Amino acid sequence: MSSRAQNLFAVTYRNVPGKGVFAQGGLKFQTEESAMRRQYAAVLRTAPLEVLLGEASLWVLWPSTAAIWAFPLLLWRFSTDVAVLAAIGLFLAVQIAHMLFYRQWLNYAGFVLGNRALQGLVYAGSAAGFWFSGQWMKALALAAWLLLMATGVVQVVFTVPFLPLLTRLFSARPADQALWNVACTHARRTGIPVRDLQSAPKR
Repeated sequence: MSSRAQNLFAVTYRNVPGKGVFAQGGLKFQTEESAMRRQYAAVLRTAPLEVLLGEASLWVLWPSTAAIWAFPLLLWRFSTDVAVLAAIGLFLAVQIAHMLFYRQWLNYAGFVLGNRALQGLVYAGSAAGFWFSGQWMKALALAAWLLLMATGVVQVVFTVPFLPLLTRLFSARPADQALWNVACTHARRTGIPVRDLQSAPKR
């Protein structure tokens, strides 16, 4: 990875003993910094921990990002209740899918699609279209959906109840699973066997 790309993804973080690592923006990783550095030592020779955490932090936003961008399109095609159910279904589907793999090129797209100002402009334009066409309920639904997604309410309501299941399926919470997938991607790119990460001491 180029130094420019590394600077793009890098985030600040703080380690809290007994609680884990908190990345810029508040995302919590259950593993403490010292354990991360032991497990991912082979990858950290070419990619700083700040970069791995930044890539993972952006990757875990994809479920909400996908749901935010899909909702206006769904509203133009379906009724409000169907659009809401479909957007929630998409959110849950991407929540599971994004824990299975990692693609850096999608994270570049995430920088653009995750921009709140851009999302706000698109939603404002869509809401205006609904309002002036007499579909004021859909305009209000857009405003409510963006507000609930931006404040994390939807994520909490539809992710927290599933955390035990996700943890059982992936042996890690979404943030830590994302970090693992990011590290594995870097390892494969630089010719490091993934088994070196699997066998690394975590404690």
